[in-house]
Amino acid sequence: MKKLLMSALLHLLCLTASLVSTEALAQTPPPTMTFGPNWSVSLSGQPRVGGPLRIVYDLSRLSHCREPSVGTWTLTGYAMTNRGPVQSFVVANDATVGTTAEVLLNLTTGGNLELWFQETHSLGCSNWDSNLYWNHHVKVWQNPTLTFNEGWTHSLFGTLQGGTTLMVDYDIDRLGQCRGQYMDYETWGVWVEYRINGGPVQTHDLTVAWGEWNQEFRKQTPAFIPLPAGPGTLEMWFVNMDRKGCAAYDSRYGQNYVFTFQ
Repeated sequence: MKKLLMSALLHLLCLTASLVSTEALAQTPPPTMTFGPNWSVSLSGQPRVGGPLRIVYDLSRLSHCREPSVGTWTLTGYAMTNRGPVQSFVVANDATVGTTAEVLLNLTTGGNLELWFQETHSLGCSNWDSNLYWNHHVKVWQNPTLTFNEGWTHSLFGTLQGGTTLMVDYDIDRLGQCRGQYMDYETWGVWVEYRINGGPVQTHDLTVAWGEWNQEFRKQTPAFIPLPAGPGTLEMWFVNMDRKGCAAYDSRYGQNYVFTFQ
């Protein structure tokens, strides 16, 4: 009888612990990007694919298009990941109460998330919050992500698993030797070369052109590598090359970076 009672009690304790853990997880605040007064911007937590990014916006940042007696005003946010399609969302309007507005933005793609905002009025007024046209940037991780930092370290977020897509987040300042220009234009790039299970070498760009004409420059962008069903081996190395023939490699002194996945 005592054994049955202890068994039932143990099962109840395990169930209660599971419920508490799930409830605590649900109450964990999402990563938050705060656009405060005086043009301050701060981030708490790490944004990840599959979860939301909480945006807290102080309405004093944009307040020139709010004629209270005539017409209506709207504050619109814009989001773009890895220079892809632009998504718009309403942050606030003339029906908003209080001095701040909050929005939950669902994150579906890893990489470089850019945010900017526009205040408009029905009478034609328009005003922007875009970090002087450079936009506000935040890094979004996905499972799995391999990060190669400037200080010659690298780390893995998540689990290398066959059948998933690996994001490679490479700091291009690791290879800063070859930055040739031609007539004030940037003529260099960084890319990753890799092979899976000893197969053919494939490449993905790690830089993207930003701006135009003689104002163009290079900005880093992640590479996405689909992993086949495991188990398997991923081997990779990195190349920086410019138009003048300068070439630099990041390959662990020729040994390359080798990872196994299941």
